[in-house]
Amino acid sequence: MQTILSIEQIEAFHHDHFVESQVNHFLAICSEADIMKNVIDMGGGCGFFAKRLMSQSDYMVRVVDMDEASVAVCHESGIEAVLGDALNIVVTGNEEIVTFNLILHHLVGKTEKATLELQTKALAVWRPHIRSVFVHEYIYESYMANFSGWLIYQITKNQVLSWFGRVVSTIVPSLKANTFGVGVRFRASDEWLRIFESAGYDVEANMTGKEEGVSLPRRLMLIKKIRRDSFLLRPRSAQ
Repeated sequence: MQTILSIEQIEAFHHDHFVESQVNHFLAICSEADIMKNVIDMGGGCGFFAKRLMSQSDYMVRVVDMDEASVAVCHESGIEAVLGDALNIVVTGNEEIVTFNLILHHLVGKTEKATLELQTKALAVWRPHIRSVFVHEYIYESYMANFSGWLIYQITKNQVLSWFGRVVSTIVPSLKANTFGVGVRFRASDEWLRIFESAGYDVEANMTGKEEGVSLPRRLMLIKKIRRDSFLLRPRSAQ
């Protein structure tokens, strides 16, 4: 079962900080002639990505999100949006490409195994229905064999450790997490690639994002590099 963020935690993500790079990556690695025009933005929130992409292209974007308030904001902005779940999709028949913009790391369960299954399933359920999947996701590279993403997950999903994390973050703001008590599962590049393969996709194109600054407290969690990369995935059965 997926662990869900509270309304207050969801509201913390109502911003457009990363939309420009997401749209730039999308337009750089996706071929309009190949994927046609219909985009489904899973977990698209208030429609920031959808609005920016449609303003810069001829794509038509439909947002799917679990948060009623976010869907309402989309409607107020004239963006097509519906309530939906990344794990239980509703297919209308005109879907051509599905986007996951910084969404997969929020699909977490009570255990590492459950989390891996959730993230894989969210991709796999679309495989028979679409021509491409665009993933824009955090990459956390560690000094020790993918340790950092696993450690952050253990801290943020555990109520006691999350309480300590909140206390520490009042002193060290760079350690603040909006997912304390719920969990978040960042991964290294090779981990995401294995998930894509397990879900039945090949990586047709990818784009490496700019490296972000890693503060000293974060380096104590053995975080070596943080960036946001994009991947264009093709269903293996469609090739």
